[in-house]
Amino acid sequence: MGGELRAFFHRPRSARDWARLAAWAYLIFGLTAPAIRELIGYDSIAFVITLPLALAALLWVAPRRYEIRTWTFYIVAIVFFTQLRDAADETSIKSHTGYVLDWELWMFGGTTPSSWLQDAVGGSDGNPNAIGFFSTFTHWTWFAFPHAVVLATFFIARDMFFRVAVIIAGTFFFAVALYYLVPTVPPWLAAEEGVTTGIRRIMEDVGPQVLGEKVWNDMFGLFADPNPRAAMPSLHFAASFVVLAVAILVRSWPLFVIAALYSTALAFSLMYLGEHYFADILAGGVSAMTAYFICNTALGHGPGGLGGTWLKQLLRCGLEHLPTRPSLRWGFLKPQRAQRREPT
Repeated sequence: MGGELRAFFHRPRSARDWARLAAWAYLIFGLTAPAIRELIGYDSIAFVITLPLALAALLWVAPRRYEIRTWTFYIVAIVFFTQLRDAADETSIKSHTGYVLDWELWMFGGTTPSSWLQDAVGGSDGNPNAIGFFSTFTHWTWFAFPHAVVLATFFIARDMFFRVAVIIAGTFFFAVALYYLVPTVPPWLAAEEGVTTGIRRIMEDVGPQVLGEKVWNDMFGLFADPNPRAAMPSLHFAASFVVLAVAILVRSWPLFVIAALYSTALAFSLMYLGEHYFADILAGGVSAMTAYFICNTALGHGPGGLGGTWLKQLLRCGLEHLPTRPSLRWGFLKPQRAQRREPT
């Protein structure tokens, strides 16, 4: 491993070597950009250009070792996503909710799913019931669910690990791009700002009861406050819904069933808690499938994901040859059977 890493830093002897050296330098700059932004400020438009380019540089120059490169890429991608989501409400683009709210009122006969659910199920009076607690816990598990799927792929179908990591990360980045283009106010904030009525953020009633007031306020400030205007699309739903496609990709029907049930429960929870409109959920599903199509097409149609594509040509000096077949290690994953040749 040490020899592999040292090989990347030899004295440049060709244009490609110089390009790789420049990519390393740019990646280091990209990794320091979040700290620069916190210390002295960083224009949000420049920020949104810097980090994706740094991620592309990482994809090109990362070590050849397959698992290390993929984990490095995925972890840095999620860190960059978090920074980009945080900065998405700092542009000059005005945030809106009217276009979603008007559609909801027209679609559902003068009400919104969030308002209707809170009236029908209960919890709008500030006293959460069992469904409020269930919905809140379902919402919280989203912070681990997509990453758990990537981790599971590492153990279950390692030959598909890179492809799945790119698809999940691509879903995050597709959503954050829309946060910049159409910053949208969620239902609970629209109610607080007086744009609509009858919607309460039930999670704020459940959280302090479960975690205590101080812990809840600290965690809420860490995870929820940075950008409360990132409702369109629902990344919560997108990152769980895309797992349906991932399950088909790795041929795991148990994962498909889990993802289907989880996505359904999450869609209900997000609307009931006042976190998302129904339109946000629909947009999340479309975003998930769009990101899946783009990433899966870019990686090619072989099991490992890089055969014969433009991406392979881009990454050819940073990747080893990938396996030609997925290694499916769980008994319920059904590999393709080899055809028997009859003796002649």
